[in-house]
Amino acid sequence: MKTTVKSFEKWKTQEVEETFGIKQNNALPSLATILGANFDISGQEKVQMDKLRTFLDKFVNFWNEEDLKIFFIAPIINMVDFYKPDGYRAFNEPFFEAELQTIQNETVALKGFVEFLIATGAQIPKKPFFFLNEYKPQFGATNDPQGQLLIAMLAAQAKNDEDKPLYGLYVVGRMWFFVALYEKEYAVSRAFDSTQEKELDRIVQMLKFVKADIEASL
Repeated sequence: MKTTVKSFEKWKTQEVEETFGIKQNNALPSLATILGANFDISGQEKVQMDKLRTFLDKFVNFWNEEDLKIFFIAPIINMVDFYKPDGYRAFNEPFFEAELQTIQNETVALKGFVEFLIATGAQIPKKPFFFLNEYKPQFGATNDPQGQLLIAMLAAQAKNDEDKPLYGLYVVGRMWFFVALYEKEYAVSRAFDSTQEKELDRIVQMLKFVKADIEASL
């Protein structure tokens, strides 16, 4: 059996669809579930979010990828607190790999880095639950954040071997896109502008849904 090794960053959405036989279906119930998330946001959280949102609005067009991650994305993720002792935590740029069977019955070995990963494990990520990829404000000809996120999610789906939806998101500048994957279908949300107060509220509520969903599966 032929084995092909291909890293996450080399995958584009069309290649993922054609290689693994998945298709986009934005009517996927799991996307509607996360979009309908309704969690309380405390007054302290609102103060922090307003400060971060104002900072983002002022500097997002000048930040590079690391600036975006350090000054905005990471504080939002940390505010939701993806950490449970002996349960799960957020990993920063972890190396992740898995082998998948393609629809042509050939094995593709996948490996690469993702920006953030929520997974079990204290030092090394074991069971992955949620992926996040981020990019500078504009898509370039050489990158496809959606394709890279999808291939990482497919690898996690195979590794977890569970009959439940998997969630992820990618960030392009101020815009956040949530993605749901279930079996052979995936769905992508509209863009949520994180410089807008109500939009950032929705982003944080959806992240809180992800946390609750992870804890319910442990």
